[in-house]
Amino acid sequence: MFNIPALHLLTASIIAGLLGISSFLLAPAVIGPAASVHIEPENGVAVIGETFTINVIVDASIPVNVFKGLLTFDKDKLEVASINYNTSIADLWAEEPWYSNGDGTINFIGGTTRSGGFIGEGTLITVIFHTKESGEAHIAMDEIQILQHDGLGSVAETATPIDSIFAISNEQLADETVYESDISGPTVSVIPSTPNIDLNGDGKRTIADISIFMTDLVTQKNRSDFNQDGAVDLKDLSILNQL
Repeated sequence: MFNIPALHLLTASIIAGLLGISSFLLAPAVIGPAASVHIEPENGVAVIGETFTINVIVDASIPVNVFKGLLTFDKDKLEVASINYNTSIADLWAEEPWYSNGDGTINFIGGTTRSGGFIGEGTLITVIFHTKESGEAHIAMDEIQILQHDGLGSVAETATPIDSIFAISNEQLADETVYESDISGPTVSVIPSTPNIDLNGDGKRTIADISIFMTDLVTQKNRSDFNQDGAVDLKDLSILNQL
């Protein structure tokens, strides 16, 4: 037979265990940000005088219907060429995307009239930038506000956006590392004793040059063929790291 105090202790232990399990099951789950706005791509390489495109992406795990934000960009290196806001997400714009190349800003306030609001991931606006100067150009999202589709205009918790960084290179300077002679006979290539590893033309070696090299490694662009052996490979990366 059970000893009475021991039985009471066993019963108390079982009850405590059940209460612990109940508290665990009933505890509210830790929920992260319900929505976010980010830029795609997060990084890239562009050439002076050319254009590249970024997309402002909205991601929502709950129904939302209004999107507001400020996009800032490096006005010394970039300027807005055009903006496309005719997307499937926002069909009603309280303030159409307006930009100032002088300030380096793009403002927008848009919403959706679709039944049930918007949930999922999609492109809110597309921006085409024209490159002006070499160096690292930062593009960032700020003052993000997304409202829930709950009839109350409740503010949805949003994730902190991550800046995008684009390396703007001076392709012309890189190409001038090789010259062809106009004398008759075999073609003569003349290269400087020290290869030009300043791929973005900003006057110094930075991580941006490595970023550009990694792109050239894939495309086999001859501006990164520092040893002039006809291939962009790890030998050229070694030269970039040593100088």
